[in-house]
Amino acid sequence: MRVESLAPFPIRIRARERLTGGTFSYTHFETVLVRAVADGVEGWGEAMTRFDPEATALMVRYLAKGLAGKEFDGVEAAWEKCWRELRVRGHTRGVDVEALSGIEIALYDCAAKAVRKPLGRLFAKEPVGRVPAFAGSLFESRGPLGAQVEKAKESGLRGAKVKIGFGAEADARLLKEVRGRWPEGMLVADANGAYDGPGAARACRAFAGLGLAWFEEPVLSDDLAGYSALRGSKVKIGAGESWFAGDFDGPLGSGLIDVVEPSVSRCGGFRTEVEVAHRAASKGIGFSPMTGMNSAISLAASVHAASVVGSLGVEFNPFANPLQTDLATGLSQPKGGDLEVPRGDGLGVEVDRRFLKAHSA
Repeated sequence: MRVESLAPFPIRIRARERLTGGTFSYTHFETVLVRAVADGVEGWGEAMTRFDPEATALMVRYLAKGLAGKEFDGVEAAWEKCWRELRVRGHTRGVDVEALSGIEIALYDCAAKAVRKPLGRLFAKEPVGRVPAFAGSLFESRGPLGAQVEKAKESGLRGAKVKIGFGAEADARLLKEVRGRWPEGMLVADANGAYDGPGAARACRAFAGLGLAWFEEPVLSDDLAGYSALRGSKVKIGAGESWFAGDFDGPLGSGLIDVVEPSVSRCGGFRTEVEVAHRAASKGIGFSPMTGMNSAISLAASVHAASVVGSLGVEFNPFANPLQTDLATGLSQPKGGDLEVPRGDGLGVEVDRRFLKAHSA
């Protein structure tokens, strides 16, 4: 593979809804798209950003200097070159790996398009054609939960993720309301690390009778002692959206969680996500790729990953998110609780250049 060029497109769009979780307030849809040209083929990736798109874009430009104009024995070799350079400097988490994730996804998009295959077929002979999907996320700050539940139902989804993190009693009230309105629905609670260990244990006891699919990030992502203290609770525990390529081995090896939730645009890229999912499956740990407020690029990559490995569900946003609805075409709408895997070459989506011109710096 000859990498001809790599370029970042930082995007920031003000959210029209008030979105408040237990540890954050979400005011803008932000991301960095990465355009790659390799072997004469164009591909697109996404690098998650939670600080400033310009900072992530700067890191993409830095890593691109070591790749553009060079030949590699495939995408993995290009990724390893960047990873070695980051690792020797101690930069194996955060913005650096998010930037690398976007580059890697874009290069895999190029590689799959070059051989005229959907991305999943580079990793499995017969990936499935449909994957389960649930709504992410319901916010009390958005408005009545009942209306959000109905929107998720009408969108053809299996259930919903609810943002919590306001204390065990308040969170139990929110979850009970959603459960009452959707008795048969898949229900995920996401605290985004709002609790400490003892508080998370109290929350697990309060949630025990609600039939949660799992409780996501009850404590901070690096609080492994907190996760360890929750083992044996009556509620399944999920984590992984804030973990990077080198972070998964310990938690998976020790059975620290029940569901692993890597973010493809943060963890290191598509190959990392697929390898983590396979490792989890070998340990009897479920897999659900996190997409959150990211764009159609991350969603398409996550759907392909789920088609290769199998998942408990892919997070699909049925609410206002221009990065998912307006940035690209090629993704289907959920139907019967499932999402159809894009059938086109590569990621199977087409970036709208007018949207990119209007919203990127």
